[in-house]
Amino acid sequence: MTATPFIGQPIDCPLCAGSDLIHVGNKDRNGAPLKTDLCRNCGHVFTNPQPTEAELNRFYSNEYRSSYKGVLTPKPKHVYRAGLRALERYVRLQPYLEPRAQVLDVGAGGGEFTYLMTRAGHTVRGIEPNRGYAEFAQSEYAVDIEVGTVSEAIDHDECWDVITLHHVLEHLANPVSVLRKLAQGLADKGVVIVEVPNVEARYHGPQRRFHFAHLHTFSCEGLTLAASKAGLEVRDLCLQRHTGHINVILSKTSDSMIAADTGIARRIEHHLETDTPIRDRFTTRPYRRLWANLARPIRERRALQKLGKRNGARSILDQIYAGVYSDTEI
Repeated sequence: MTATPFIGQPIDCPLCAGSDLIHVGNKDRNGAPLKTDLCRNCGHVFTNPQPTEAELNRFYSNEYRSSYKGVLTPKPKHVYRAGLRALERYVRLQPYLEPRAQVLDVGAGGGEFTYLMTRAGHTVRGIEPNRGYAEFAQSEYAVDIEVGTVSEAIDHDECWDVITLHHVLEHLANPVSVLRKLAQGLADKGVVIVEVPNVEARYHGPQRRFHFAHLHTFSCEGLTLAASKAGLEVRDLCLQRHTGHINVILSKTSDSMIAADTGIARRIEHHLETDTPIRDRFTTRPYRRLWANLARPIRERRALQKLGKRNGARSILDQIYAGVYSDTEI
């Protein structure tokens, strides 16, 4: 992720509107200036000042994928990785998935999950702000993916059984407002599935904790608080293996909102103070991460050779997803 200049605007806590803030970071993962605050009322961690809406729209429409991935459209290795993650998402969603469900995939990326769900017999629409990735998905998989933002995704005449936001919510300026809008388009027995990075995870080193694209770094309690304010409740919450990312299944609720807890804020502040680069060097984490980074390209190259990457992205996904497609779609 290269440094992205922006003017931005100072804000109070976007979850609880608290103004008792403390700086917990001044640089992004590449050493470029980026100010990050922690709310001492609820413990939420966020970029402050935040980019304006116009700055964000410009970044995600034209710059995000090339800045983050170094490409304008997915390479075979990106298709392979995203295909495996899409399959994990499908398994996670299975207990909540009715036949012929109406599914909205927010932040569809290269369309791997949208394609899987479509081939599995569901009616799926994807929304993706990056034109290059969205057009790739339309061309390669012939799926219904629109170029646009999450604010454009909900038509109140539509009703969705499943809404997915896989590593999307942390990119949005007002996560509570977005979740509230999505809840309005959710069927009474529908679910919203959200996955976000975890501020208390140690998958990345402390010096790589913050970067421009992630406006928010959630805790489990912070994500639960945001959902509560949007009229949603947690049905199931788990931490992803290896990464520690937070994955949560949400449904509609009429219960009263959860209150912010200053004890959580103190716990997260202590974590950020003590999880330092020097301390990190004396753990096994950086060496396990280094080995994983060295081994992954070799493993992926072998897998793509077996899958026949020259046959195209669709062929790669069809082989990864074998056994998932409904009988009527085979």
